[in-house]
Amino acid sequence: MYSGGLRKWITGRFGKGPAEPDNPESIMIYSASRRTDMPAFFPDELAGRVKRSRKLEAIVFWTKDIRNLARHPDLSRIAVSVPSIVQYTVTGLAGGRWEPHVPPLADQMDALVELASRLPNGAVQWRFDPVIPSPDLLDRFRRMKGRLESALGQLDGVTVSFPDPYRHAVARAAAAGMAWPAVELERKKEIVALLAEEFFPLPPGEPAPIRLCCQPELLELPCVRQAHCIDGALFEKLYALPLGGLPRDDGQRAQCGCTLSTDIGSYDMRCGHGCVYCYARRGEAGT
Repeated sequence: MYSGGLRKWITGRFGKGPAEPDNPESIMIYSASRRTDMPAFFPDELAGRVKRSRKLEAIVFWTKDIRNLARHPDLSRIAVSVPSIVQYTVTGLAGGRWEPHVPPLADQMDALVELASRLPNGAVQWRFDPVIPSPDLLDRFRRMKGRLESALGQLDGVTVSFPDPYRHAVARAAAAGMAWPAVELERKKEIVALLAEEFFPLPPGEPAPIRLCCQPELLELPCVRQAHCIDGALFEKLYALPLGGLPRDDGQRAQCGCTLSTDIGSYDMRCGHGCVYCYARRGEAGT
């Protein structure tokens, strides 16, 4: 099912101590997926792809619904047997106009606690993404952070970005009678600074708490760092896999800091969340 490097890692982690693959650059990281929420809507396909892999060594799950990662009979087993990181998007907008079919965090809490208990601390990474400005923004952030920390322990940061005005997404919002949430640069800086100051008072010398996903215009702020949503260094930290030196994925946007990976999702896999701002909903009726 998995290549020799992973078998050596398993032996090292649970047997005789850390062991390195012969060639770290041969390691394959799966991304599942930037293109659709595979854990939520395509768990069987995702599990099948992993089972058929001969090269897979690590996997990054992207989801707004954690429940299958904890409870799907195959996917839950994969999540704890393959070195895994979860990019978990929670914005507090679930069930509202922007995210009409995303299940609320309250409905996912038991599964989140269950999954977190089986993964290394830090393997579930919070995304407050995108930032949709609203009068209750700080209260919404506070509520979500508090609930997540009740399951995950203290969070040392969060990944954020602001909505990109993709033409089809802007048209979709207009068709729904919603104004696109355009945010001026100075307002972005103000929001990011407020989030860092109020919610992440980290000691001096600690990494900046706000991880920015493709927001180069904000990287001058002292409270931020570039996000590496697929992060070889984090796999190295959490699992002792020697992935920190893997190259950047030059197939992504120029501002993306992700480690090289293979995305196994497809834009043809229709996500059921129905998020109005989503860039991946191309060619759907009304978009």
